[in-house]
Amino acid sequence: MSIAEELVKSREFNDIFLLVKKAVYRTLGRRRVGLMLGLSDMPSTVAAYYSPNIIVLNRKLIEKLKREADDENIIKSYIFEVLLHEYLHSLGYDEAYTSELAYIICKNNLGEDHPATKISKYGIRSILQSVKEIDEDLNRPVRMKPKNIEFIKGFDSENVTYLA
Repeated sequence: MSIAEELVKSREFNDIFLLVKKAVYRTLGRRRVGLMLGLSDMPSTVAAYYSPNIIVLNRKLIEKLKREADDENIIKSYIFEVLLHEYLHSLGYDEAYTSELAYIICKNNLGEDHPATKISKYGIRSILQSVKEIDEDLNRPVRMKPKNIEFIKGFDSENVTYLA
């Protein structure tokens, strides 16, 4: 089964992240483990950020996309692309090279016409026209603090070998 087909069948963040890791390994031969995923309310201009060992996604932006997207695969593609982008940062790539690599990885593993590939090249508005204007509530200043992060349990746990 292709990564694109697996993405359609994915059900949660960890499923999508495993596909991100598979695509990166196939393309670059690199990987890392031990990342955590969190959701937090952030300004609309921030899709996500990477802090050592933590990828934090913008919860409000994902919720907005869920309300506006007619196709669940658009949401999965968006999450794939954002997780890919931040995962590449966790591997040590800078912003300019990360954007280029994200496009190459999406194109090679999902195809030129896949929504994630289009998002990596042109942004979310290229595939979801209804996100032309970001709601005012998303633009409200939000303090990004660790206490505001909701951590996703079981994220990136495929290589955990100890008993908790």
